Amino acid sequence: MQTFKQLRKRLLPLLLGGLFLTLALAGCGKTGKLDEGDCKCTISFVDIPRELSMLEENVKKNFSIQLTLKNITNEKQYHITLDQDNSFKKEISLHPGVYSVYTLYANQSSNTGISMAADVQSVELSADKPSEIHVFVDNAEEFTQHWMSVQPMPEMILADKFDGHIQINRQIVDLRAANASELISQLDVTHENQVPAYGKIEVSDGQMGVRLTLQNQSDSPADWHSCKLIGIYVFKNNVVFPQGVTLGMSPETVCHSTEGLYGEPDKFSRSLLYGWGFDDTYAIYKDEKTGDKITVNLGSGNSSIQSIQYDLAQFD
Repeated sequence: MQTFKQLRKRLLPLLLGGLFLTLALAGCGKTGKLDEGDCKCTISFVDIPRELSMLEENVKKNFSIQLTLKNITNEKQYHITLDQDNSFKKEISLHPGVYSVYTLYANQSSNTGISMAADVQSVELSADKPSEIHVFVDNAEEFTQHWMSVQPMPEMILADKFDGHIQINRQIVDLRAANASELISQLDVTHENQVPAYGKIEVSDGQMGVRLTLQNQSDSPADWHSCKLIGIYVFKNNVVFPQGVTLGMSPETVCHSTEGLYGEPDKFSRSLLYGWGFDDTYAIYKDEKTGDKITVNLGSGNSSIQSIQYDLAQFD
């Protein structure tokens, strides 16, 4: 512990110096202040789906909408955040002119499946006429379906973390099945060639945020559907793990030594600067009985779980 404190003390001046330099350089860009003029504009999140209030607690807490307006004349940009703190409504005061809706997104899109849209592509601001911009969920039906798909089923809530099952598309799949065909059927993945004897392949579904590692555990070439799953990596919130664990949860909810769903990790790897926002830290759990391993990416800022890797015992 003393070594870590000494290392952090030595690194802190360097890290702060780099941070101040970054902030100084960022200040040189064309970023405007939200109160620099006298032309008022109100940006509001409207038609809010009721499922938004029922998101997993940490996902809901971290959910926000990021909108950037861009002055079409001088190209100065104005960054607006809508979140729970401002009740998803923000009034700004800018100089007269025409401003385009330059960027708009929900910062928890990989955990919620939400995409955003605005009711205008641009707005003309003048001092004698207040303006409004309404933003809304552009894929409300898909968002509702996504919300339903990641609600943990009772079997998953009761399962041990090394139970060997996951929930995907409201289906419970056995990761230790003789072959991965059931899991493959839930994903948009393909592989053209046969897999050589004892060979391994990786297939990914980017839309679902799932990557599978498969192995042919026979002594002759085999169709990839008949291969056995030896690892699954999940980087979007479309899978429920045992005990109802999903991406976007807080690290404490899952990995706290006494109160976490998975308890204290067997070890950590990667960054020593966890919580400082510089590099990701990983909590690793190893099951002595089965040889399986779970790797939980805690992220870099102590805000939410970014990914989970489940590795099954390797075939010898």
